[in-house]
Amino acid sequence: MKEEEASLMIIRHAIEELPGEQKQRVTACIDAIKAVMRQYETEEAGMALMLVAAEVAAE
Repeated sequence: MKEEEASLMIIRHAIEELPGEQKQRVTACIDAIKAVMRQYETEEAGMALMLVAAEVAAE
């Protein structure tokens, strides 16, 4: 298993274990991010998402 796949499984499991209301909010946020990303080319949207993720992790 690749490191990326393992990380994805860990994150998905963590979200699955959230309390009901928090899980719903996180899922809604995921859906909103994906909807915005579909408005852009895949490569550019992916790069932008990686930047935002790195900025959030650095905070």
